[in-house]
Amino acid sequence: MIFTLPFLNRTFEITPLSFVFIFLLLISKLLEFQMSARILVEMSAFELKAWLGICMFMSYFTDIILGNATFTALKILCVVITAAGLIMIAKTGKKNVNYKKIVVPLILYLLSRYGYGIAVTWINKVGCISSDMALFAALIILAVILFPKSDIISLAKRKPKEVSIVALAKIPNVLGLILENAVIAISLTNDSFIQPMILITILIIGMFQKTERPTGWNLAGSIICAVGILGFQFAGLV
Repeated sequence: MIFTLPFLNRTFEITPLSFVFIFLLLISKLLEFQMSARILVEMSAFELKAWLGICMFMSYFTDIILGNATFTALKILCVVITAAGLIMIAKTGKKNVNYKKIVVPLILYLLSRYGYGIAVTWINKVGCISSDMALFAALIILAVILFPKSDIISLAKRKPKEVSIVALAKIPNVLGLILENAVIAISLTNDSFIQPMILITILIIGMFQKTERPTGWNLAGSIICAVGILGFQFAGLV
């Protein structure tokens, strides 16, 4: 992310509130990474993203409270349609989920996703630090926390090529985080639609592969998700 800093808003006032914002983003990302790892032991990534439908409802009503959106039946319908599509995609899960084992991690994961959007919105309103600088600082601290567990130095010595490939693969992730902050500045609800859009993209890519082409619930759910997302954007223009 350091290479993108010259092109980003680098506002950073040395105030207690700036460090509070960094801490909030740090906690949000740490919970997201740690809890998703625990959850994915029990359920598929498709099923986990289906649960993010809850965040869409929370984000939409938060936007209404903050004055960033107006309540319309058409938008609510589009959120419901998108959530229904996510649930249909989740039907592709291949095993029963033991929710007793993951109920707490799942709640914390959803709160971390929703809380991140709230924190970035708050950062943008206060203005003592830009959301990009707060994220940059949070990711550095997060890397320091997780570094002792990664054993990256010995791994880089044993498999330098593989480590380089993984490092390059992180570039789209960084760009995605920056884009996410930009979208949150416009609307929390639009940010909550990012994960369904990623899911649809993955399924579309799968259509061009011979191995795992989306069929049945997968295909129907992705189509319904796309209708809901496009409908919500259209409703904002009406």
